[in-house]
Amino acid sequence: MLTSLSIGNVPFSKKNVFCFDSESFRYLVARQNNIRFDSNEKQEYEMSWKTSVSESKRLIDYMHKDVTVYRIDNSLQSMKHAQFTILGMVRPILETMRNVRRDLLLKMFYPSEASIELHPKVLDHPITVCLLCKGDVKKIGNFLFAIDIPHNMKKKCRTCSCSLNRHITLEYLLEYTFVRSAPTHNEREILAQLLRASAEFSYFLIHIARASEDDLFLSGLLQMIKHEANLANNQNMNDMNSELVAALNELQVGYVNRMNEMKSNKELNNLSFIYKRINDISEYPIIREQLAAIKAGRMRIMMENEYEVPKRN
Repeated sequence: MLTSLSIGNVPFSKKNVFCFDSESFRYLVARQNNIRFDSNEKQEYEMSWKTSVSESKRLIDYMHKDVTVYRIDNSLQSMKHAQFTILGMVRPILETMRNVRRDLLLKMFYPSEASIELHPKVLDHPITVCLLCKGDVKKIGNFLFAIDIPHNMKKKCRTCSCSLNRHITLEYLLEYTFVRSAPTHNEREILAQLLRASAEFSYFLIHIARASEDDLFLSGLLQMIKHEANLANNQNMNDMNSELVAALNELQVGYVNRMNEMKSNKELNNLSFIYKRINDISEYPIIREQLAAIKAGRMRIMMENEYEVPKRN
């Protein structure tokens, strides 16, 4: 019977099945809450606890001696994995769309070729920044850029008095360079593709995966508009940032229209289609570099916190 329950090359046998009695955990919680037991109840819980301890040791021994590294197939698809991947793409997509709009504005106002390059910076650990606090501002290619300043977070922000919901976590920083050369990509084509992908991914998260009630792409876009508006009003108005606000507002209208179109798109129910769109968008160089920075930062955290259990003889 146990053999019939095996999954692929993973056997289902007494050797690799471990049973933990839930009573032992309930006992631990009860003791922490000063709940008392009579002698019979205490004896039952002690037996349960010993069983769980024994199984824990057996599990660790099994992992030391019999478990080999299992390589996850890169072609593996799941709703949760797609959801997790898309959540990591929200900021890279929005930052890319904003910068494409910058490049289009430079093309309008500069007689010669010019563009803004994004340079993702890998972080040793995620940082928290406040959306309300004003940091340093610098000018690059006639655009104003706010410099992200990390805030010290515990249960509340130790750097400012703003509420926690006005803070966001960043997994990478962006640096910007003004160059006297045209972008290597077709700006309008990539903008159209990213706008459509944003709507597809957002619809998938909200209506298919049921992962969020909020439209993360729209809220992120609105925050960008507010951010650029604040910069435009800085230092006696900045025309380029004002133009960028107008361009982002147009982008917002386009996004809402795309979201309305998604209701009739039956392909969004197909997980393979979602993965194809994820792969397509991830191949854009500007997106790929930001995703690589996120991955590298997460890998650093894993390496710092990794602990190798010594093997037993």
